[in-house]
Amino acid sequence: LATAAELLLAEHEVEHARLSTMRDAFERELRARVPDVIIHAAGAARAPHITSISIPGTSSESMLMALDLRGIACSAGSACQSGSVSASHVLAAMGVAPDVAGAALRLSFGCLSTDACVQRTLDVLTTLAEKSRVGKAASTACAFTPIEF
Repeated sequence: LATAAELLLAEHEVEHARLSTMRDAFERELRARVPDVIIHAAGAARAPHITSISIPGTSSESMLMALDLRGIACSAGSACQSGSVSASHVLAAMGVAPDVAGAALRLSFGCLSTDACVQRTLDVLTTLAEKSRVGKAASTACAFTPIEF
């Protein structure tokens, strides 16, 4: 156990920098692909291995299920709400609008995360966001309008 603690402390700064760089690159590329993405607490001091995003026009619940089916694990809530699909109470406390909080996803990076994992996540997330938005636009355009007699 002591050896494990020594290794952790010795590699902490290097891994912190690697994860921070990976997270920042993910956010930068996601913003390039989805310009209206909201990156919660961007620019603030935060954990290097976590990003919290909202893609307007999507729902956390739908995105979580679709990502899970494609082998990508993430969450809608804070870490203490792990497994929950309800909106994050942390985002609510930060003053995030309910519709934006309802589209939130929290992704984590770790020691097994690679650049290839990040690229695949970006590809899948971008595709799902586009499909989700097209579906909403189509269902709104085709909405039934009752005719009064």
